Amino acid sequence: MRDKRVLIFGATGNVGGATSREMVKRGWQVRAVTRTPESEKASALAALGVEVVQGDMDDPASLERVFDGFRRVLSVQNWQVSGPDGEVRQGKHVADAARAAAVEHLVFASAGIGEDHSGVPHFDNKRVIERYMASLGIPFTVVRPVPFMELMTEKEFFPPMGIWGIAPKIMGWDTLFPWVAVRDIGIANATIFENPEKWTGREVILCGDVKSLGESRKTFQTITGKKPFRVPLPLWLFRKIAGDELIIMFRWMKRWIAGVGPQGLRELQEASRAVCADMLDVERWLRMKQKGAS
Repeated sequence: MRDKRVLIFGATGNVGGATSREMVKRGWQVRAVTRTPESEKASALAALGVEVVQGDMDDPASLERVFDGFRRVLSVQNWQVSGPDGEVRQGKHVADAARAAAVEHLVFASAGIGEDHSGVPHFDNKRVIERYMASLGIPFTVVRPVPFMELMTEKEFFPPMGIWGIAPKIMGWDTLFPWVAVRDIGIANATIFENPEKWTGREVILCGDVKSLGESRKTFQTITGKKPFRVPLPLWLFRKIAGDELIIMFRWMKRWIAGVGPQGLRELQEASRAVCADMLDVERWLRMKQKGAS
């Protein structure tokens, strides 16, 4: 095995945090980059043995410092925090620093299915970053998760208005819906880092379960004993509160799901096992969440 050190951006977020925890479990030395090393989430990572360092993807000078000695990197940008322009700018800054540091393998946390001009802003922004990395000649792997199971429960995603409120209005309760647990994204990323010769230059779509919003709601009620709280806002009011991005994304997903069909979704689910053999379905994930909350 090569040098087991990995540099992780977005380490206090969902994907970066899950990857950091999994890499530590596997005996890797993890350096986590965050703008706020004193935060509660950063402190929790430090308690696990993660080296937490201050860095800002909008500050190229700080990136030069954090890359020192590291040849594997996870690049994660959050459009909800940085905005569309900031997402692309930060992704390019990380790519420039990776090239300067002669990085041997970069795993890029992307979105969508890899099509150009999808119309979903944060999908298209990821493609801009991918093309830029390719132009620099960086050896990288693209990981494209489907929607997180955490959309059902985590406050940061406003589930009453989002997945339980506006999504059914656009997609309906009976349309099959692809899900993946953030835990499994971390496992997949770790597997990819440990097998660079197999995964460099490839794209991976991660899907752990295929279950309609209606089925997911019933499963939620069975396991928790209560229906998920929802606020079915009219589209115009949701747009006023949260903007257009999620509305555009759910409309795109409805078209895409209709195109690939149930068989296509199942094939994605099966292919995902190559990087995470024991992917959680919605029921198992909710049971784990319930157990953790009790």
